[in-house]
Amino acid sequence: MSDASTHDIHLELSDPRELFDAPPLDPIGGQPHADTGVDRILNRIRPKPHLPVRATVHLPAGARAPDLEARVRAGLHRYCDLRIGQIGHNIASLRQEGLATLWRGLLFLALCMLGSQLLGDPKFLPGILARFLDEGLIIAGWVALWYPLDALLYQHWPLKRERRLYEQLRAMDLKLEFAD
Repeated sequence: MSDASTHDIHLELSDPRELFDAPPLDPIGGQPHADTGVDRILNRIRPKPHLPVRATVHLPAGARAPDLEARVRAGLHRYCDLRIGQIGHNIASLRQEGLATLWRGLLFLALCMLGSQLLGDPKFLPGILARFLDEGLIIAGWVALWYPLDALLYQHWPLKRERRLYEQLRAMDLKLEFAD
């Protein structure tokens, strides 16, 4: 049963390992997917990441094992924990890079502003060229701040969205069903 307030996802896998390892693409042989089951789930929940997830994995009868569902769930938790940790490290690295480049960008902006002040209104250059150098230095200084500010203010957003997806994946209701 599916409702609009839950992602209800059904996956057909030939082996439980396909949840984490991509099978070879074989559209002729009936294998139209070349991505992992986890990736297929993530792609389905990405448009509405705030909804809870319920996934049913359909497996062949030969994959049945007494503790398979618990092992798959534990493996999924370990996988999500690993990805959440990696994303956290990427966010911290991005923040560190943004701060490091911010100081260089601010120094460059200060040097450009100083150069602009030193040029002032030079009498030895034609008016248009003096204005070009004056405004060009100011613009170049501000452009040098573009990447650091982008890294500090915006680039972490997609990473945080991805981390929320893995947190949601970790908390999803997972059920294994076997063909008889």
